[in-house]
Amino acid sequence: MTAAARPESALRLTVRDLQKAYGHTQALAGVTLDITGGEFLGVAGPNGAGKSTLVRMISGEEEPDSGEMVLNGAPWSPARSEARVPVVHQEAMLFPDLTVAENLLVGGRGNGLARRPVPGPAHYDILRSLGITHDADRELGECSLVVRQLTEIARALAHATDAQIFLFDEPNSALTEEESAELFARMRALSDAGNIVILVSHRLNELAHVADRVIVVRDGRVGADLTGEALTEERLAREMVMGEAVQAPGSVSRRPGTGILQDGSALTVRAWRHSGGSFEVEELAVRAREIVAVVGVEGSGGREFVRSLAGLEEATGETSLPRRPPQPTSYLPADRGESLFGDFDVGRSLVARLGRGRIAGAGGLLKRRTMARLGERYMQEFRVRAASVAQPIGDLSGGNQQKVAIASALAERPDVLLLEEPTRGVDVGSKVEIYRILRTFTEHGGSVVAYCTEIPEVFELADRAVVMARGRVTGELNVTDHGDIGSLAEAVAQKSGGAASALERPGGVDASRGRA
Repeated sequence: MTAAARPESALRLTVRDLQKAYGHTQALAGVTLDITGGEFLGVAGPNGAGKSTLVRMISGEEEPDSGEMVLNGAPWSPARSEARVPVVHQEAMLFPDLTVAENLLVGGRGNGLARRPVPGPAHYDILRSLGITHDADRELGECSLVVRQLTEIARALAHATDAQIFLFDEPNSALTEEESAELFARMRALSDAGNIVILVSHRLNELAHVADRVIVVRDGRVGADLTGEALTEERLAREMVMGEAVQAPGSVSRRPGTGILQDGSALTVRAWRHSGGSFEVEELAVRAREIVAVVGVEGSGGREFVRSLAGLEEATGETSLPRRPPQPTSYLPADRGESLFGDFDVGRSLVARLGRGRIAGAGGLLKRRTMARLGERYMQEFRVRAASVAQPIGDLSGGNQQKVAIASALAERPDVLLLEEPTRGVDVGSKVEIYRILRTFTEHGGSVVAYCTEIPEVFELADRAVVMARGRVTGELNVTDHGDIGSLAEAVAQKSGGAASALERPGGVDASRGRA
């Protein structure tokens, strides 16, 4: 819906000089913004800029230190208003002991957790539209990351009958291209119905294609407000960094052929079969100083294969590592919330994986000075942006939390780092830093095996791509043989027999902003 087509009585939300601090960190430093009903607003910005904090203020999950919000001309507080503001977070904020269908009722009127909620036909219709009815009666804790994300989205849609403002904070970080397109179509329908829809995303190409307007948040303030012809991916990227020396996509420092060095195999598997039937890998060797991307859509067996190497999925066959414990491998899941302790500070999070011999004395007592010294060292080495090692881990941006998770895994001094979706939900600047961290690890002799669903990430990060489809390795590619992302994407699609069409590729969003 264009601005000209919106009725005069359209919904209007005004945000005036919102400020919010967490200790010494100023998350919002005076955000002022006008949003009109029928508008699809995008929010971009570097990690730590204040995007998610702004979402929490508008949703009522937290209250600002100062400033005000005005809805339709009257002072408004979402925390004290009967009008709900459903929000879809990047990390699903649901209840693992309830079923998928039951989670749709959490937060609805008259559906507290005092008694178990009972979903109705309308809830199952929403699940059916998102393609997860087969999981409706499973406990959420037993479901995959994708199903959890879709459940979070379904809950927001279930509350759409009396909501006027909808917030989406990196909602499709675990979704395929087709699932993302369907989500954006639903978001567009909500805005066309006169509601306010706000999408926070680090994927600039998506924002440029689907939003009517995009604001860029920098250092807790609105640094740019783009619409019309000014709203392009290139302009958004420039506004994100504002002259900072940040490498553009495709320019990550990668030494061609690094993974082809004949330094021997760091990890070899033979006749490796998943006990649940998700994959069968006859033979695969990962070289020292190599980054291998296991590429495949959900259901390809790729994610289960990487998890099996960490011992988290049951498999049979032969594996070999040149070095034995204490720590031949270290693993990080896609959901960094599973890697970090929410009540830890930054320092303790950085050293949480270290063995007792490094951070505890003979009697088992923790060496607090040693922990603090190591925390400071890792914080500097991995460029974690925090006020101090004493800052709560939950106060950091997503990108900095991911750097802490990776740093804690590498502090174990593994031979092989296993991880899923290394930069899920991370902005372009943090991606560059994370790729540097992983590349430095391999240059010192380590190896990385990463499950990836984003072709741009494979191009930027990996030396070699192992393509999986329908539980089998269907091909391998030397990434450095491809000069651009499009070439690599086509090669992956060919190797996977077309299954790669659901992988995230550049320019894959095909959604109208609805402008005249």
